[in-house]
Amino acid sequence: MKRTAYAVLLSLSGKGEYMREVEILAPAGSLDSLYAALKLGADAVYTGTDRFGARAFANNPGVDELKEAITYAHLRRKKIYLTVNTLLSDRELEEDLFPMIAPLYEAGLDACIVQDFGVLSFLHENFPDMELHASTQMTILSGEEAELYRDLGITRFVPARECTIEEIRQMREQTDLEIEVFVHGALCYCYSGQCLMSEVIGGRSGNRGMCAQPCRLPFESSFGKTHLFSTKDMCTLLHIPELVEAGIDSFKIEGRMKKKEYSAYLASLYRHYVDLYQEEGRAAYQALVQNPDSELWRDIRRSQDIYNRGGFSGGYLFETQKKDVMYPGKNGHYGTLVGEVVREGKGSAVFQTCEKLHYQDVLEFRLPDDTKAYEYTVKNPAEKGEYVTCNVKRGSQIFRGQKVYRTKNTALLEWVDEQIEKTDDCLILIGDFCGKIGEPVSLTVTGEGTTVHMSGPVLQRAEKRPVSPEDIRNRLEKMGNTSYQWGELEIQLEENAFLPLGEVGKMRREAIKVWEKSAVHQRNNVRQVEHVGRKILSWEGPSLLSVADRNQLAVAAETDPERVLIHLKLEDFPWKEWNELPQLTAGREVAVSFPRILRGKAYQHFLKQWDKAELWKQMQVSVIVVNSHRSILLARQYFPQASRIADDNFYHTNYRAQEVLDRYGISPSVPVCYGRTEVMVTEGCLKRTMDHCDGIHERIPICSPKKDEFVVVNHCDSCYNTIYTKWTYEKKEMDSVKRFVFTWESPEEMRKVLKKWNLL
Repeated sequence: MKRTAYAVLLSLSGKGEYMREVEILAPAGSLDSLYAALKLGADAVYTGTDRFGARAFANNPGVDELKEAITYAHLRRKKIYLTVNTLLSDRELEEDLFPMIAPLYEAGLDACIVQDFGVLSFLHENFPDMELHASTQMTILSGEEAELYRDLGITRFVPARECTIEEIRQMREQTDLEIEVFVHGALCYCYSGQCLMSEVIGGRSGNRGMCAQPCRLPFESSFGKTHLFSTKDMCTLLHIPELVEAGIDSFKIEGRMKKKEYSAYLASLYRHYVDLYQEEGRAAYQALVQNPDSELWRDIRRSQDIYNRGGFSGGYLFETQKKDVMYPGKNGHYGTLVGEVVREGKGSAVFQTCEKLHYQDVLEFRLPDDTKAYEYTVKNPAEKGEYVTCNVKRGSQIFRGQKVYRTKNTALLEWVDEQIEKTDDCLILIGDFCGKIGEPVSLTVTGEGTTVHMSGPVLQRAEKRPVSPEDIRNRLEKMGNTSYQWGELEIQLEENAFLPLGEVGKMRREAIKVWEKSAVHQRNNVRQVEHVGRKILSWEGPSLLSVADRNQLAVAAETDPERVLIHLKLEDFPWKEWNELPQLTAGREVAVSFPRILRGKAYQHFLKQWDKAELWKQMQVSVIVVNSHRSILLARQYFPQASRIADDNFYHTNYRAQEVLDRYGISPSVPVCYGRTEVMVTEGCLKRTMDHCDGIHERIPICSPKKDEFVVVNHCDSCYNTIYTKWTYEKKEMDSVKRFVFTWESPEEMRKVLKKWNLL
């Protein structure tokens, strides 16, 4: 679908630059972060609650707290999105999700961010007026793929973080759905939603919001022991013009596990520089980029002080070399280079600063391998270029030329807190109090285009001391901790009247509460829809035998076609071998799965080889094993009559998700009784990270600190990696229809397994 008129350039400034509304979307792992980010520049925040979000260990707000936050945000023309981006069971979906979402939906919740097909279907059915955003956990790689789910209520999608800026531009041409793109923060090594490593190593599933980040650990391999899979944090402040011009609707900042200062400061920076570009134009912005002493570069350095891993990269959006996205040397906050040791002595060190130092800054003297040699807290501030002498613990490894990094910029954090505190987010109201003896008093409140009237008790004639207009004013002006203040407050009160002042305060509280409900969009009386399930497709054919090379295919061909359907995983067969597949499978129906990652230039190369081989004409393909959204589109185009079976990574953990797959003609996956677990599929390439890229398909063993063994397999044709468990698993209690997934087993090993199951 081409982009509609509303989403093309909204207007052009006098400088000829793109002028379009761009949302700054900040993370909120706590209430403090939520309010701080909205105060300092975020147009919207995304947050979880106590269940079903991808950050289960964040200090997520409760439902009642979120209801108040929604009102706060809406009164300021801002939005709140709720993360429901994990996989749910049938019980959770049918019993627990509705009572959690319903009060937030009624309060005006703007959108839910979703991964699970079943959750998507449930929310669309029960909360039809709420927007639904496809999470990056869904691994959507094109606008065409996002369009598949428009009918399920998707209004926005978050592409995989591995996509390039050129691919984002192409998405903008393919769809008018809103596009939300991560522009700052941490990058997962695995395509989001495709990672099982945390679950395999420690039983904490990332798809259940409990990722333990095992990818940040040091792994052993033939390249030594280092943080093989630790990515740098992303920063795209240098690329604001390209991001805006690509047609992105929402700039998303990662970091729900970070502190409020992180969310607020980054939101303020991205809001500021998007506005600056749109006001001043590309030439002015490029002048900032090219000047290392500009405010832009100062703010980038401050962003590093707030948090970074291994420095910043432009992410896959802008880096042309994959290895530039990685930093294997160190995990955790890297800090900012602030000095270099020029002299060391017994119990002391002298270093020259390259950044200004503040009282209580925390510094690290680093060894060449980036490990900490000594930590020092600054006692006296120092200007850039000054020499600082500090005491160090005897025995510490201090040497001339040693780098000194700041891991806590105390002054910056205090400054951010000050900005949060002093930012005036009070709303201005107009009040009119009227009281006539013998009639109910009234209070009229006006603000944000909304007016409400509140009646109180009957005004009495005073028997002793009458109440004065000033008494009424003083009580109405006691706003307490609310974020309101009177711009105008008129008091009309008949003389010699009496009214309990407690009643005045009560009127004020009730009037503002009624005004809030009237001023913001709310929904009423939502009821759970009774869902009528339907019978879904199920695979009732022969067992699947998944093979990864020609030798395994030859063994598979020895099996009975009535009992075994050979499944060709095309990502494992080099393109140059595709021409042999029709001959090797002659006389047999086969199942096919396409490479899991098909996007950008790799996708174009794939299509070239695919059209050249013409496999859809030369083989009897009766089944497509669906492992990506792209494979649905390819199946429609090339194999419209073939059956479709979901692969394990095309998640369907509840019945509603299976119903959604059924809409696309896809049966639930066939249970795997033998194979290795695919724990990651990665855009990052281990060989490229370690400067050993040679284009040769091979397997690289790796080992975690707890001796969990895995194998990295590089798919050079499509340029991505898959990481498998080294060990295989085998389930003994299985139905008659099964799936055997072979990876690099020899023909002899493969025959041994098949004979055990009486398939040879």
